[in-house]
Amino acid sequence: MRICDLWMQDGTADRRNRLHPPQCTSSREDKQIVHMTVTDRSVISRTTAHHIESVTHHTVSARTIRCRLQQSGLSARRPLFGLHLMQNHRRLCRQWCDERRMWEAEWNEVVFTDESRICLQHHDGRIRVWRHQ
Repeated sequence: MRICDLWMQDGTADRRNRLHPPQCTSSREDKQIVHMTVTDRSVISRTTAHHIESVTHHTVSARTIRCRLQQSGLSARRPLFGLHLMQNHRRLCRQWCDERRMWEAEWNEVVFTDESRICLQHHDGRIRVWRHQ
């Protein structure tokens, strides 16, 4: 009887209240978002949102794209740029260390810095890539 009354009032027999709005992307679009990101890891979520919007003709936010990528097991990380040390590089590093091995007072004139950046107000401009954890 409650279901009939609910059908008469709301036009639906759904008894549960939704705590979140329905998804704006389908599972096929979610797979396309993940595929785009995995093939080109440096693509940003805003670019992906514009592409999905041009294909499906409904608006998708960059936050939605990031949520879909996190749900699929991807996370945004800094890309690692590093050169492999060749034999010549190793030799030069060892030579540099050997020359400064006996320094005592000279190390007081050397300044060591921590190159970490903290940005509280806006985007720090760092490029992030999406990777599987």
